[in-house]
Amino acid sequence: MRKVLLLILAIMLIGCSEKETEKNIEKDVEKEVVVKEEEKIVPVKYEEVAPESKEMVDKFVKKYNVRVDFYKEDLEDPTIIAKIAEPITSELNKEDNIFKQILLDTDFKEYEGHYKIVAKYNEDKKITGYTLSVEGLPINEISEEADEWEEGMLSAMSIVDSLGLNLDKFDEEFDKVLDEEKDTHTYTDSNYKITFLLPDIDLGLYEIDYDLTN
Repeated sequence: MRKVLLLILAIMLIGCSEKETEKNIEKDVEKEVVVKEEEKIVPVKYEEVAPESKEMVDKFVKKYNVRVDFYKEDLEDPTIIAKIAEPITSELNKEDNIFKQILLDTDFKEYEGHYKIVAKYNEDKKITGYTLSVEGLPINEISEEADEWEEGMLSAMSIVDSLGLNLDKFDEEFDKVLDEEKDTHTYTDSNYKITFLLPDIDLGLYEIDYDLTN
């Protein structure tokens, strides 16, 4: 009889231990859920950007749109590309320890393709630069004049002009990286470092970073 009682007690203890373990696991899961919820980053409103940076971005956008009008009104070869909406209202979202703000996300108007302009900020909400991402037709599907890529390249040049950088130098450096078939190439102009990211250029995909050096 004593052995039976001891066996029952042992089973009860094991059962209690398992229940306690299950409770602990549930608590750990609940803690993880709470931590994950706390880690969610709330978007930052554009109004919260450092005043000096906000002024720089506003100025950049205005100049970009003026350049877009210039292409549209060109009597010899008018080209229409999208403007950046004004006033700027898009929020900043944290990604890889920096804040990113989508200024423009649009399709090509004439050919198959897509491009996006993103403003980048540091932890203090100060502007650090811009990125242009382009998705166009693969190289083997474009004409010798590369008209199918024109809208993406005009956007890239508009950014250069809006930042007050040298357009001729930009063209020279871009031609250089294409001729030498490099995956990446960087050069400096004024207070900006320009980086071409072209590992998938054959597929019509490329990025250009315009980063402030100070």
